[in-house]
Amino acid sequence: MTTDIPTLNSQIEAALISEAFVHAQFNGAQVGAALPYRKVTVRPVLIKGVRHLQVSAFDDKQDTTKNYTGADAEARVRDLLAMPFRNWHVQTQAETWQVQFSKKGKPIISHKQHAAPLKVDLSHDRTKQHFLSEGADIPFLRAIGITTPEGRVKSDMRHKFRQINEFLRLLADEVGTLDTVAGPIEVVDFGCGSAHLTFASYYYLTAILGREAAVTGVDLKAELMARNIRIAQELGWQHVRFVVGTIAEYAPSVAPQLVIALHACDTATDDALAQALLWDSPLVLCAPCCHHHLHEQLSQQTAPAAFTPLLRYGLFHERFADLLTDTFRTLVLRQAGYRVDVVEFVDAEHTPRNVLLRAVKTAGQPVRDAAAEYAQLQAYWQVTPYLESALRDKYPSLFQTPL
Repeated sequence: MTTDIPTLNSQIEAALISEAFVHAQFNGAQVGAALPYRKVTVRPVLIKGVRHLQVSAFDDKQDTTKNYTGADAEARVRDLLAMPFRNWHVQTQAETWQVQFSKKGKPIISHKQHAAPLKVDLSHDRTKQHFLSEGADIPFLRAIGITTPEGRVKSDMRHKFRQINEFLRLLADEVGTLDTVAGPIEVVDFGCGSAHLTFASYYYLTAILGREAAVTGVDLKAELMARNIRIAQELGWQHVRFVVGTIAEYAPSVAPQLVIALHACDTATDDALAQALLWDSPLVLCAPCCHHHLHEQLSQQTAPAAFTPLLRYGLFHERFADLLTDTFRTLVLRQAGYRVDVVEFVDAEHTPRNVLLRAVKTAGQPVRDAAAEYAQLQAYWQVTPYLESALRDKYPSLFQTPL
């Protein structure tokens, strides 16, 4: 979907100032442009009975939040849309806009309607609760080596501190999905590694939201798991545990409601998604890593003639395999009845693997068009995604319509 920039700006401006507006994020600079901020987020808030737009601008050192209403809000929106951000993500109750600007400044637009209306949270203090503040007394950040005893973020851990905060924001945007969970929220973090986000998830759910939670980190690295177990014991977090083993082997007594898999290598990401689908987990946050499986299949066949220039170079071939793999993953999730958002997790300068798939189980029917799109894409490229192989026997109803 493409359109001219004035029309696009008019549509997005109307969405941002409408009563149905939910959330927006703008990040990354267009090629050759400079910006004063890494990222700007916008959300509606209610202050003394009056609806405002809360605009939070983030640079490398701090975030600045201001609230606007009336003509001031409209002017701030126009100023924001005039800035040369590369990526736009705008949600209203009824629709989501994702816009990415090409190197030539051309907008590439994805616009979708929601199967069910999104909720609007107008609470004024929500943003403050979502982020961990530097200087605050947060013991787990000291324990995992992010902050000094005085609460100052270590210079070589500042990017990790930002990553944790960004993850919590992405979790917070959809954590309402878990409001109906009776008892502790069961969480599994696959490929947890040093468990920065494992500990952060538990802290957010329990210390900030006041919910009961049981969090399990799963990884193959025994030494890291031993370290994480020691830290959990030192913190007195009895409901945070760590298991050495593979994703496919993990068999919890209670199906997790929240599944996390951040930068699990190659098909480990698919194993995590397969488990989440089999458990019917309400919320899944997945940041894929490398994609060797589909890359190898593509390398063994002749590319369609129109794609020869694109796939001539190894780097382009690898990145295309990344995109194709993740596209198949989103289509399987949508066919299984999930609403899927594709968002930037961390800034590209920290890692090239900065895409996050956020999947929310919906009460509506599965998206039947996803099966047809999957079938067309698979027939064109003549590949079999690993996720299909992992699920076909265990989740046959998902593939009753030939994919």
